[in-house]
Amino acid sequence: MVIGIDTASVAGNRAIDWTKAKSSGIAFAIIRAAYGTGKDTKFDQEWPRIKAAGIVRGAYLFLRFPCHSKNIYKVPTPTAQAEAVCKFVGKLDPNDFPISLDVEFPGEGQPDTGMTSAQLLKGVLEAWNVLKNNYGVAPLVYTSARVWIDDLKNLPVPGTVTESLLWLARYAFAPGPAVMNLDQVANPPVPPPWAGSDPKLITYRGEPYSNQNWCAHQAQGDATDCPGFSGAVDMNRVRPVVKGDSGERVKWLQRRLGFTGTNVDGKFGPMTDAAVRKLQASKPDVVADGIVGPRTYAYLCWQNP
Repeated sequence: MVIGIDTASVAGNRAIDWTKAKSSGIAFAIIRAAYGTGKDTKFDQEWPRIKAAGIVRGAYLFLRFPCHSKNIYKVPTPTAQAEAVCKFVGKLDPNDFPISLDVEFPGEGQPDTGMTSAQLLKGVLEAWNVLKNNYGVAPLVYTSARVWIDDLKNLPVPGTVTESLLWLARYAFAPGPAVMNLDQVANPPVPPPWAGSDPKLITYRGEPYSNQNWCAHQAQGDATDCPGFSGAVDMNRVRPVVKGDSGERVKWLQRRLGFTGTNVDGKFGPMTDAAVRKLQASKPDVVADGIVGPRTYAYLCWQNP
């Protein structure tokens, strides 16, 4: 597993030492660019510093919805929020992750939004479409199986949306000292729209779910003492795709490598390995080893199928 972090200005990190973070093994970082239509106060400062340290970077939009218990009744439209984050982030580089759309709701399974599940999903899709149209590629989606079961009621999504890489939240560790080794952590359950034909290996809340088709896993929230950080971060891992793997994740990368028809078979064999190495060899900052880690993932995100 490859480890990374996500954080926002509210986490209390005063002066982040990204070089120290990288030397400790942090390979990617996704930071908040916008909370609704408000720019994160640390974004402009930290965004270029992540890149300067040689860490793969990504930015996320915390998509806001009404929350009656917190007296937040009116929030900007999802379209306005997505347009704002595009303005804040601006042009992305081909070795950056596309913007991540943070899909979660107040209420922890009992949304306090005053909206139906269909209305919530409509808002998510509105923001998704703005990000897709602005950058030309699918954004990442940060969510969880709980959100999809409890809040969105397993409603279907257009097939284009499932081209988004999943960044899934499921905590394996309580808040506290940062866990720097996430190799043996159980995989998070995958929301049904992304499960595809992957084997249904686990049961989550009485439903069979795949635990294969994901890119990043947020495994610990509010972690402290992470090298380079004075405040809190969330600890994440990326599971590289390698020769011998199979399933929907492999189909995703095969489509981006230009495979069509029966060649999109979900099997990471010699032909897929050769195509990955060819792509990597064309990039100045990737080793052509056939392993799809964070930086290769980022490059692949910009290759539309």
